[in-house]
Amino acid sequence: MKIVTYNIRYAVGKDNQYDLNRIVNTVGGADIIALQEVERNYGPPDGPSQPEDIAKLLPDYYWVFDAAFDIDGCERRRDGTIRNQRCQHGQMLLSRWPILSKRYYPLPRLKIESEFNMQMGALEGVLDTPVGRLRVYDVHFGSVSSEERQCQARFLISLVNDAPTQGGAWTGPASIHPERDWSVGLDQLPMPESALVLGDFNMQPDSLEYQIITNAMTDRNELLLTDILRELNPGSDTLTWYLNPGLPGNKKSARFDYCFLTSELVKRVKLSWVDEDARGSDHQPVWIEII
Repeated sequence: MKIVTYNIRYAVGKDNQYDLNRIVNTVGGADIIALQEVERNYGPPDGPSQPEDIAKLLPDYYWVFDAAFDIDGCERRRDGTIRNQRCQHGQMLLSRWPILSKRYYPLPRLKIESEFNMQMGALEGVLDTPVGRLRVYDVHFGSVSSEERQCQARFLISLVNDAPTQGGAWTGPASIHPERDWSVGLDQLPMPESALVLGDFNMQPDSLEYQIITNAMTDRNELLLTDILRELNPGSDTLTWYLNPGLPGNKKSARFDYCFLTSELVKRVKLSWVDEDARGSDHQPVWIEII
């Protein structure tokens, strides 16, 4: 089972050209795909709705989308009617197997006046996969403030740790409301222990926010999450983001993109790597393979 996380920068690549097909060709071989910076209704009038456009290019995947940053993009026509649309910047999760349930969490943020600082979030999907049911978190931390990211890291740790004790999308018998079957005939959905936490965290491995995530412990006194790329490639922190990527020879860069796994999944990971050849964004995709 192959899994990839990719901040697609709204499909604007290292050549500063918009190309959604290039994004899809990069990730299309994965079984689970976590995308960040997916947008709706930005650009010219009737701008692209990227979740739907990506879904059309990957028609054999289940998918969900949600946006932490969601602002008014409506306009009033001359006849007085409203053209209703939202300008959204968020995350998309795709899977070859059913996404049994979805939840979306706005992450904590600080009021920062010196730079543009948008609302960020974490998209949770519970997937029914051949290796068992999994929670997958598609995450995007803020880019402006380490203090803010530390708050976001603590929130994320609590979310990942506590979710199994809360149960799935519902608990209790669906038959209590016979006039409306909110369960759509399904058995009670799980909230499994096993979790993948993927995304663009806008943090370096030597940061305090990284330490908050990688030092968190479970009630069983085990590490909650492991940075699998570092675990399988000790001593090497491959870069995943390049500043001014269109400028040849520019080496100022960072490692911002991660795959964190709960302990029971770590032993099942065969490989983890960065696709250093991808050109569709200023970020590089990070892959893992689970057996």
